[in-house]
Amino acid sequence: MRNQSSIVGRKSVPAKKSKSDFKEATNISRCLLTLLGLWLSENPTKLLKKVLLDLSIVICYFLIFFLLIPCALHTFIIEKKPKKQMKMIGPMSFCVMALIKYFFMIIRREKIRGCLHHIEIDWRRVESLEDREIMVKNAKIGRFITSLCATFMYSGGFFYRTILPFALPRKLLPDNTTMRPLPYPVYRPLFNSQNTPVYEIVFTTQWFGGFVIYTITVAACSLAAVLTLHACGQLKIVMSRLNDFVENSVGTDKTLTSKLGEIVDLHFRALQFAVKIEGLLNEICFVEFIGCTMNICFLGYYLITELEQGEKSWDNCIHDKLVRTSREECEWFDYTSGHVQLSSDNYSWKNGGVVICHFLQCS
Repeated sequence: MRNQSSIVGRKSVPAKKSKSDFKEATNISRCLLTLLGLWLSENPTKLLKKVLLDLSIVICYFLIFFLLIPCALHTFIIEKKPKKQMKMIGPMSFCVMALIKYFFMIIRREKIRGCLHHIEIDWRRVESLEDREIMVKNAKIGRFITSLCATFMYSGGFFYRTILPFALPRKLLPDNTTMRPLPYPVYRPLFNSQNTPVYEIVFTTQWFGGFVIYTITVAACSLAAVLTLHACGQLKIVMSRLNDFVENSVGTDKTLTSKLGEIVDLHFRALQFAVKIEGLLNEICFVEFIGCTMNICFLGYYLITELEQGEKSWDNCIHDKLVRTSREECEWFDYTSGHVQLSSDNYSWKNGGVVICHFLQCS
């Protein structure tokens, strides 16, 4: 812990305030990760909590595979028209993206916990109001980005999975049965999804499956936003400390050495945290980048084929909104890479140090 008396002209921050600030900075991420079974408790030895977390993971996997497997079987076995197959590959690719990202998030649960613990320690180390203002500002930006992503993703998913199936007309089959639409088609040899109450069960399960894949997407974006902006805040604090050191370089050699040591310690922790983020998010960002690029291409194909027919269907309008969200996420992951790099370059330019922060290179 740094010596509070060495920070000249800075007002101190109460310890309770730092603890509440950390909870506020990570509250959205905590909710999302808890739903996915990825938020490890402070006391991991409690058997009940471990069982509930593992049960959440099993349920999430079941819901994703319930969407993906019947839809894939129907698309590639039952459906013979290439255009209709292409129309279903887009939504399936979104499920595959969520499945891969969820897999990497699960195997890196300890790294997620380590990064969040690092952030908690940084909040506890805050000893001046100036440093707290920098961290609070970056935390607010992270929460705003997470909220924006959640708004677009959940609203688009709500219309696609709730409004669209009831808005589409029902088809009458040759055997005088009514075909009720589902968000994802189902492979009929597995079970007949049109009978009651099978239809209601399948519809509800698909709805919750969609909620899971949207939560995975928002959680990945939330982690990138919160962790990246925290790293940027730490680099800004280093720059602020260096400016104060240059402008107020008055005192004994021992005092100046102590202040410089604190700056070096902050700088080292910021770089160490950036390395942790890279190890956590590399594959997730790569999957997001490739998947969003594919979805944008599929969207262009869907729009071209629909315009050739002289109409644009409701499902493509809603899918348009979902893929625009994917494009914004892709741009955000690319922005996070440049934002930390720019903060690092700015630090080098203003203070003469060399800060190499190869962060989220895959974006």
